[in-house]
Amino acid sequence: MSTHVIDIDFEGFFLCRLATDPDPSLEERGISGFTYAVAGESLLNPAIFCQPEDVQKTYGLKPPEYRDRAADDLEQFDIVNIRQASPDYASYNTQGIGINVTGVKVNGSPDSKLTSVLANAKVRFCVDGVKGWNFPGPIFEGRNQIVSDGDPDRFSVNPFVFQIKDAADKTTFVQRFDPLDFDHPQNQMWQTPGDVVARRLPVQRFPQSQVLLNSLGIEDPIDHFTMRSDWLAAKVAEAEACGKTALAEAYKSRQFAVDFFTQATGPTVLSNRLASRIPLRQLYIHEIRGTPQMAPIVVNSGAFAGYTIRTNEPWPVQYYIGAFDGDLMTGYITGTLTLPADLPA
Repeated sequence: MSTHVIDIDFEGFFLCRLATDPDPSLEERGISGFTYAVAGESLLNPAIFCQPEDVQKTYGLKPPEYRDRAADDLEQFDIVNIRQASPDYASYNTQGIGINVTGVKVNGSPDSKLTSVLANAKVRFCVDGVKGWNFPGPIFEGRNQIVSDGDPDRFSVNPFVFQIKDAADKTTFVQRFDPLDFDHPQNQMWQTPGDVVARRLPVQRFPQSQVLLNSLGIEDPIDHFTMRSDWLAAKVAEAEACGKTALAEAYKSRQFAVDFFTQATGPTVLSNRLASRIPLRQLYIHEIRGTPQMAPIVVNSGAFAGYTIRTNEPWPVQYYIGAFDGDLMTGYITGTLTLPADLPA
């Protein structure tokens, strides 16, 4: 046997319609934070959705009176809760919600054979195999800064089940659970000591990440939302001209929020709340270390070209989460899952 390391790179947009400070973490409509539900949408829910199919399965399609997309726009904009952006946010409008595998390396070098199998595979933070969970997906758990000692952005993805399925969304390639507390895998976050939770909190924070802005095609966060407001105003007029009153009201609500929350509303982190979140990027580095006794570990050997993935060892994972857009309630993630593997000589 020879030892190898397989790195699987992934990136894409996710949806998370969470309430924001100073609203309670489980506020369902949005009252004083910078996110809230508008007409034609469901109540707020802090679940993370990594694929549009999961959003549609949970919430369905928009009623006809709320649908508004051109023939060449993504079909997922017909799904309840998935909002469209102004044309300047081209990276989002052309990719939409969806985190996918972008490449595979073996021992640091690109591997064309594995990439051909895994390219565009669907990546999820999911809750498969987690019992008694009350949301349709994992959440950003911070509990209004209780977990993070007052830092509003220092949260953990919880529960953490990492999954990769084929592009057709039928075959699971890998899946593994990472408990917050290895010795008490069923404990909730509030039952877990802070020094144990810290393993899954961000290790580095970039409040003004130019790398992130460049990758998304955003030059200036304030201009980003100014163009969004102008576009929304045009959509209000267009909807009213077409007699789509309900849709016009939804666009008006979005425009009001964009305008209000890009003002300087105070001398604290709450100032320019929408614009301040777009360039924020946080790095997470930890291991996925659950055992089969905690939750099933899935490895599809046929996807890995003869490599045997080691399931008796932790799987390192690192990922950047950022670019939260409070109007769209989306964020952007890039990362790498590392699989220790053996190959027969």
